[in-house]
Amino acid sequence: MLFLRTLVLIVGTAAAYALLRGWPGELPPIVRACAAVLVLVAALGLWARRGRGAGPAAGPRRPPGAMDYLAIVAVVLAVECGFLWILSALPAPLETAALAVEERMRPQAAAARAPAAEKDRGGPLAGNWLWDDQTRRPLPRRTNFRPGNRPEVFIRLRDRGDAAELLRGQVYVRAFALGRYERAAWSAFPPQTRVLEADAAGFVNLPGRPGRTIVHEVFHSADPGGQNSLTAIHGVVAARVPRLTQLGDDLHLLPPPASAAGYDYVAASSPLRLEDILGRDDVKVPAVVPPELLALPELGILGPRLRELAAVAAGGGELPRRLLNLQNHLRTTLAYSLETTNARDLDPLENFLFHEQRGHCEFFATAGALLARAIGVPSRTAYGWAGGTYYESGNMFVFRALEAHAWTEVWLAGLGWVAMDPTPPSAIGGELARVARPGELPPTGDDGFSEDGMLAAGGLGGAPERAALWLMAGFGLPAMVVLAGRRLFTRRRQAGGVAGGGESLPTPDYLRAWRRASARRGFAMKPGTTLRRHLAGIPGGVPFAAELLDYHYGTRYEGSPPDPKLERRLIAVIRTWENGPAPAEPGAQTSILNSSR
Repeated sequence: MLFLRTLVLIVGTAAAYALLRGWPGELPPIVRACAAVLVLVAALGLWARRGRGAGPAAGPRRPPGAMDYLAIVAVVLAVECGFLWILSALPAPLETAALAVEERMRPQAAAARAPAAEKDRGGPLAGNWLWDDQTRRPLPRRTNFRPGNRPEVFIRLRDRGDAAELLRGQVYVRAFALGRYERAAWSAFPPQTRVLEADAAGFVNLPGRPGRTIVHEVFHSADPGGQNSLTAIHGVVAARVPRLTQLGDDLHLLPPPASAAGYDYVAASSPLRLEDILGRDDVKVPAVVPPELLALPELGILGPRLRELAAVAAGGGELPRRLLNLQNHLRTTLAYSLETTNARDLDPLENFLFHEQRGHCEFFATAGALLARAIGVPSRTAYGWAGGTYYESGNMFVFRALEAHAWTEVWLAGLGWVAMDPTPPSAIGGELARVARPGELPPTGDDGFSEDGMLAAGGLGGAPERAALWLMAGFGLPAMVVLAGRRLFTRRRQAGGVAGGGESLPTPDYLRAWRRASARRGFAMKPGTTLRRHLAGIPGGVPFAAELLDYHYGTRYEGSPPDPKLERRLIAVIRTWENGPAPAEPGAQTSILNSSR
């Protein structure tokens, strides 16, 4: 039984840890925290449970009352709110402190954790897709990313029918795309800077594919560094903004935000995924393609190895089928991981494809783009978010930092840029976007969405932390008052009875007589002191100590029947001792009760 109870404790502790770490992700933090406490309390209760034959156990001094149970409930609720506060308030400062300590105590490990590419503002940390002053985004040689869970982009659809169409497949929100690949880094192509002004209707129109468009409202915060790119469902063809600054084919900077809260604008997109064109036999590569969109690495052996791999992985058939074969090859032969070591310090793509064979979405997207080029299809990488959660109540998709994503886009004649995602679907939550539970509301207020619909730039804002602290105090303080009151009440009852550990009320007459006598002789029993310890502490000893202890512990704890005659004699002896001379010297004790027992 002990083994089973210990096993239950281990399983319960592991389950509580998993809940506090954020699993399952669809549950709110307060629900996970409460569930973790309940699981842990249940596991501890089962582990501490004693089976039959486990031996005697000390019983309670008094039976628990209603106030005791209320206090226990209040303590459990206070602990659960404390867990919620820990989940809401402590991770960010603790992580910051840990990183500061690591930078000071282990500078080499800190340098490995933040490689040069990330120092150039190039790592997908917390969903920040950034580039350097030359619009370059290098592939990191080593990674150890820890994305957060903060809401970053909100997409509100104008037409509810569009939600059903989007939910048939994965939803991609693109921030920008880069088409030139040189020296293990992507950059904008063609490199250009020009300003695009809005038309009379207030829209900036962009080249795009013909067909039905999805009109949606976009909310997101502003980047303090000014890298605020046009963000919309991929395949954007228009945006209602005053102007855009184009740095490349699909890298458009927004004007400064009109509000400190961030951006709120309308966009229209015509999304298209590789899966949407399967079975078509009219899909071709454009007749004229800039060579940069077909370029492969020429230095070293990476370029030839890419061509060999593409020829084998693509197979035969129509072009969409060959691209899908490339996509599936990467999904099934390589592992998704936010941590890579690159122990041999190789080219990051070479390490990903042929050595370590694991990495995050940016490696998969780059590999997909270059393998597509190896079979003659122009391609690039796109950066943004994928997956998200759809809330029917607001007809809205919400994308969080941990859903920041990169994918491949291929350029096909008459279709434009088509999304092709080589990353394993499990890395972004599956093939489809998550649908919130019926009645579940999208994040509001301090979760990242302000009252007027704008994305709050400040993030969480502290409301969950404050609420958790108030609730913890609201439950914890009454529990402390109740427990303190019960303890004071118990002490007062003990003061009128027995001041000994574990004795029950009411107090026997002989013991009451002894307490009064010892107090008059200057040896009052202190609260919490047992009768045995009290007798041993009297200078010179008590002549009848052995008999008193023998009778007291026999009747109280060993099941001996009370003896009224002996108790009366004990009381008489105690009164004689109370009024007698000073205690005798040690060793002068004599038995005065032998005749009575």
